[in-house]
Amino acid sequence: MSCNKCETVKEVGGFNSFPDYASHKQAVIQNDSFKSVPVLVRYGSIGGVDEDWFECMACGSVWRLVEPDPPFKGMWTKVSG
Repeated sequence: MSCNKCETVKEVGGFNSFPDYASHKQAVIQNDSFKSVPVLVRYGSIGGVDEDWFECMACGSVWRLVEPDPPFKGMWTKVSG
């Protein structure tokens, strides 16, 4: 089942630039449909990059937002839900 509150924020995947990532992060933080939750397991072994998790208040899905670290393009993906 898809949720129109969280699954329409951004297509799952990476970012084209750091400004693209920063813009998406700010949009999620300001979106009343999400709340910040603790990062339980960091993505892979990538250290030194920003990672945040957000829970959708409508459906309970948890989303992972990982900062780009070229050539890695960062990530916006569902963790659970």
